[in-house]
Amino acid sequence: MRTSLSVQLALRFLNSKRYGALAKFISIATTSGICVGVCALILGLSAMNGFEKELNNRVLSLIPAGEIKAYDTDGFHNFEQDIESIRKTPHITAVSPVITINGAFSSGTQFAPVAVMGIDLQIEGKVIRLENFMNCKISVLNQEDDLPGVILGNGIAKKLNLKTGDEINLSSINAEVTNNGFGSVTVNTFKIAGLFKTGGQIDSNLAFINIESAQKITGLANPNTFHIGVDRMLEAREIIYEATSYLRDAHEVSVWTDTQGKLYSDIHMVRTIMYIAMILVIAVSCFNIVSNLIMAVSEKRHEIAILMTMGASKKLIVRSFTLMGIFSAVRGCIYGTVLGCTLSYFTPYVTSHLKQWFGIELLNEDIYFINYVPSELQFFDVAVVIFCAIMMSFLASVYPAKRASKIQPAQELNV
Repeated sequence: MRTSLSVQLALRFLNSKRYGALAKFISIATTSGICVGVCALILGLSAMNGFEKELNNRVLSLIPAGEIKAYDTDGFHNFEQDIESIRKTPHITAVSPVITINGAFSSGTQFAPVAVMGIDLQIEGKVIRLENFMNCKISVLNQEDDLPGVILGNGIAKKLNLKTGDEINLSSINAEVTNNGFGSVTVNTFKIAGLFKTGGQIDSNLAFINIESAQKITGLANPNTFHIGVDRMLEAREIIYEATSYLRDAHEVSVWTDTQGKLYSDIHMVRTIMYIAMILVIAVSCFNIVSNLIMAVSEKRHEIAILMTMGASKKLIVRSFTLMGIFSAVRGCIYGTVLGCTLSYFTPYVTSHLKQWFGIELLNEDIYFINYVPSELQFFDVAVVIFCAIMMSFLASVYPAKRASKIQPAQELNV
């Protein structure tokens, strides 16, 4: 019964029409501040979730969790045994033999440096999700034709002004050593079997051929690279280092964090900064609750004194004014949550059409891996934001509520 009475008193005080103009303004400012803070935090966290999702689904789809490169120009001599030993390591999901060729594609007078991956078509798909961003099936690399096929990054095709079905030349250094002690430069012609597009730098420096074609180009009988897939991406370095401890050939290990880790770290750093900044915004708004309640107590001193003479306890007064502050925050949270969730839902659509509508290019897809602001709304983030706002409003309400309970009825009613 007491709880019900305190709720009724809190709502009555909160919606009182006898507020002064200044008190009403502070009340509106308090609700608006919490609304803006909650909305901005939900919107920002949804954007960070969206960037992380796009990073995982796009960039990390076409790069392995780790690479092991042989120092020896002849590649890994016992690669079948090496692959078997690596597979036995916990959390390793797949190991694919690869022949990596560093060279340059050319068409006419245009050149584009590239890393060509000669891949095993059956195994590589277990390490990276190739076909998600290709306009063809990976099996086209096995089709018999006059020329071997290559799947080219969209950035390379755009730079060289090529399309599917065109011919392209690859200049590379053959592994076989000539009389002067250096490898010979070879030029091989390919037919573009398809294109892939993820956005960002990967499209401009990567291409795929089948491993048999790579063996013919390089003269290598053994793969010179292993692509590794793991089920714990954040622990990739430790897992792969453990796996490579059994290898006899000299090798170099690199993991996805070496090339894309900075972007991943930046996303998490921005998320942390956004948490701190937006919670401070909500905290400032919650401090307005202190001012609002203090003014409410000053205007309601007479009513509080009457309640206390009628038997209202100090605990009831404290609960009532504390709930008054919390209800004010809850109202701001409701408005902010609805507004933040709505904006998060429409953000990808609006930002992806800014160039079409207003000629504004928000993100350059040649530099970033997308040209819009992604968004992924998560219930956990919304719950944390609302919880923090309500907890801070509760803490801000305690002091004015205690001041209200210290009013002396005799003094107030005799004035």
